[in-house]
Amino acid sequence: MVQAVYDSCAENPNQFNKLLEDVEKPLYPGCTKFTKLSAVVKLFNLKAKYSWSDKSFTDLLSLFGEMLSVDNELPLSLYDAKKSLRALGMDYVKIHACPNDCILYRKEYEDFANCPTCGISRWKLGNKSMVKEGVPAKVLWYFPPIPRFRRMFQNKAISKELTWHAYKRIRDGYLRHPADAPSWKLVDHLWPNFKSEDRNLRLAISADGINPHSLMSSTYSCWPVLMITYNLPPWLCMKRKFMMLTLLISGPRQPGNDIDVYLAPLIEDLKCLWDFGVEAYDAYREETFSLRAVLLWTINDFPAYGNLSGCVVKGYHACPICAEKTYSTRLKNSRKMSYTGHRRFLPSCHPYRRQKKAFNGSQEFDPAPEPLTGHEVLERVERINFQPGKMSGKIHTKKDDGKTC
Repeated sequence: MVQAVYDSCAENPNQFNKLLEDVEKPLYPGCTKFTKLSAVVKLFNLKAKYSWSDKSFTDLLSLFGEMLSVDNELPLSLYDAKKSLRALGMDYVKIHACPNDCILYRKEYEDFANCPTCGISRWKLGNKSMVKEGVPAKVLWYFPPIPRFRRMFQNKAISKELTWHAYKRIRDGYLRHPADAPSWKLVDHLWPNFKSEDRNLRLAISADGINPHSLMSSTYSCWPVLMITYNLPPWLCMKRKFMMLTLLISGPRQPGNDIDVYLAPLIEDLKCLWDFGVEAYDAYREETFSLRAVLLWTINDFPAYGNLSGCVVKGYHACPICAEKTYSTRLKNSRKMSYTGHRRFLPSCHPYRRQKKAFNGSQEFDPAPEPLTGHEVLERVERINFQPGKMSGKIHTKKDDGKTC
């Protein structure tokens, strides 16, 4: 256990000695089952598992302190317990946000009291519509991934597994690991310098809205953004301990297309990992190296895909592959869209292409649309005057054709 704590606290040398004492110190004189640190960690685990309030947790610690001997080492409040665990590096950042999802109060907006876009107050309203300064109306919870990546490499066992894809993976032409996927191989081909360091991370993020109260009628929304590391073996990369929570977007409404406002701090860290890298210590090889990372793909359902990518996923052009060539028909009676034209994806000589009565009364001879490449998508984005944030709902192209994208 001492070695595990040392691996987690290498970034906090000033606090390591204090934490090491808590690891060795028994909960009370003569106790052999619990130390001060293990008792606090187990109690925190129960607090999170059963959703105890902060006040109830403080009262519980005070009660335990009275039950145990006078010279026990158990913290008597939530504040003291958090101080004991602070050196473990489980920090997060609370960033105030506009209730209308316009901006995050960071960088140039850090000291603003009102949103520069919609003018609404940064703070909550009291019972008499009075602004209660100090109580933010909406908060984004951000868990920086870079310190956690560093701690992964400071553990010898995990650091060894993070290079499994390069040395122990079976290469027989089958898709056994994400390293066998075309996206991974394309990154290796385009950026050989990135490939040369087998410890560089390949990542994916997954985002979707959930109802934390388990009630379908609840108006409260919670959007977690999870990050997955694919360098690990297949039996580890989807384990709970390696799925990192990076963002928690909560509020009465889901962020929708304004989710890009909340993704800004995560994107900045990912760009830093890609462009410059960060210094990390490899405990398995006992050396320091420059750690870089690339985001291979995102995992989400179709509505969340539209929010994250900015593509239209409803209406006449709902297919992101077909785009303007989507075969769509609005059903008058049900007032819903129907998407047809699936026969285009069949071979040109397929008999279904010539059948009429079984389908829409006409034959199909059009070829299947070609998916856009990454360069073509980038060219389409460059043709648009895109401005991220709340006011980018309707964006006109540079050509004065009156169309919107």
